[in-house]
Amino acid sequence: MEKLAQLRARMKAQGIDAYVITGADAHGSGYVNGYWKTRAWFTGFTGSSGTVVVTRDKAGLWTDGRYFIQAEKELVGSGIDLYKQEEPGVPTYQAFIKDHLPQGGRVGFDGRTMPVQSYDALKKQLNDKDALWVYDLDLIDSLWSNRPQIPSEPAFAHELRFTGLSAQEKLTLVRGEMVKKEIGGYVVTALDDIAWLLNIRGSDVPYTPVVYAYAFITASQAHVFIDAQKVRGIALDGFSLHPYEGFAEFLRNQHTVKGKLYFNANKANVLLSEAISKTLPVNRNPNDDILPLLKAKKSETELANIRNAYIKEGVVLVRMLKWLEDRVLASGELNLYEGDITRKLIELRQTQPDYIGDGFSTIAAYGANAASAHYNPGPRGAKIERDGFLLIDTGAQYLDGTTDTTRTIPVGPLTDEMRHDFTLVLKGHIALAMAVFPSGTTGSQLDVIARSPLWNEGKNFRHGTGHGIGYVLGVHEGPHNIANKHNAVALAPGMLISNEPGMYKEGEYGIRTENIICVKEVFETEYGRFLGFESLTHCPIDTGAIELGLLSEAEREYLNAYHKKTYETLSPLLDEAERVWLENATREV
Repeated sequence: MEKLAQLRARMKAQGIDAYVITGADAHGSGYVNGYWKTRAWFTGFTGSSGTVVVTRDKAGLWTDGRYFIQAEKELVGSGIDLYKQEEPGVPTYQAFIKDHLPQGGRVGFDGRTMPVQSYDALKKQLNDKDALWVYDLDLIDSLWSNRPQIPSEPAFAHELRFTGLSAQEKLTLVRGEMVKKEIGGYVVTALDDIAWLLNIRGSDVPYTPVVYAYAFITASQAHVFIDAQKVRGIALDGFSLHPYEGFAEFLRNQHTVKGKLYFNANKANVLLSEAISKTLPVNRNPNDDILPLLKAKKSETELANIRNAYIKEGVVLVRMLKWLEDRVLASGELNLYEGDITRKLIELRQTQPDYIGDGFSTIAAYGANAASAHYNPGPRGAKIERDGFLLIDTGAQYLDGTTDTTRTIPVGPLTDEMRHDFTLVLKGHIALAMAVFPSGTTGSQLDVIARSPLWNEGKNFRHGTGHGIGYVLGVHEGPHNIANKHNAVALAPGMLISNEPGMYKEGEYGIRTENIICVKEVFETEYGRFLGFESLTHCPIDTGAIELGLLSEAEREYLNAYHKKTYETLSPLLDEAERVWLENATREV
């Protein structure tokens, strides 16, 4: 409540009627470092997605279904109301501002943290309000006395044996696409795009090995805006180096380009777009962005490395699951907490070559905690009992790949309802894994396949079925996905995507089964080319939680074949006790 009062006092002094806090960084990153965690600092809500609006007499947080339960708990005492996005009768934050903004009112925000497309949507909503915009106003900075600094740790080169292509070769690919799309100047703002292009990695963003930078590319020049100390000793052949803070001014001085100047309106922030001359012809269509699609289609070199990373991660997961089962089956008090799972995974990963760190904060969620899809146990978490389900969603960054796996594990007796829901989720997972589809199919067209077993019983889950995954980059990466919202990007060979249907019962349990799958060519007929999926994840699915009568013969065959491959792949890397455990965990059903 005190922070809310202080912000309103500063709004009043600046003549601001509505202030928007996105909690984003200047690059639209999936995770942000401490300096940019304005939403979490101001509200107490620690979820990765949400928008805050403060007016003179009201304040709200808008977030999606992954975080409803978490937000209700974390907003207590803040004076900020929860608005559940896309729920019936809940206004959007733009509509809320319209309802509470006086005619000619002033709307303020830190323009570094709002994508251009979001700004456009807000302006359109307030079109008849004659609103005035103040997009260079960081009011949080004056409130946050001990605000963390932007990181300054050095970057490192991602070696050619991992990347397969040099930065110069990648630059040539980009320029080839620029010619096709008639782009004369390419503004690159997404950190994963720049890291992939330059073959560098770093530690500026938690869990995602990227470095704060911008890039600008023409047919004859390539400019990188980055703290020079971070890339000292790294060869950036073909790129001119500039200070990170100078990018907006550089854009201001670009008065001519041969063709159109391109930026992605979903990723470029308002301060940068407002620096671009209004006389320049501009293309800002997100579907025309070049680098996301280039890096989404993994090369054979990248895929070979990624497969190796998933084998290493499979060994880690088997050892963790055996350790967990041994603890559960041992006599005496269990004395096990959710945070212990996270620490054990890190301990096991540290024995694997080329491990950099975790790819995200491990979700180890026992019982009712798993009903919150993005639950964070923190250092200790809840105590695990010998009853019900434990959900573990975890992933790592290795120099040869980024991993992401979810398993739901019985740690004690299950109810018939738990087994039934576990099996419905598994049926959806298998259906998607077995899917064959024509080239040109989008993820949104496949989403129903994974949801149908749940829909048939009036059940559903409030998150996407699949997200793209980067190559030693973000665990969530576009431009493709599998979700019930339309996405025009077609799935193509080499793309990685998660397969993770779920089922969540508030106050009781949560279930999710996730593998990473790779799009591959299957066959070609007179009707065209058909695609399918290769599963990259090697980790047993608990057969003891399955209601076997619900599985079809085809589903049993798929599960048995998956487990056979898991055992054959991992067993040579395990000791005898671990092999015996895995043999039992992958036995036929």
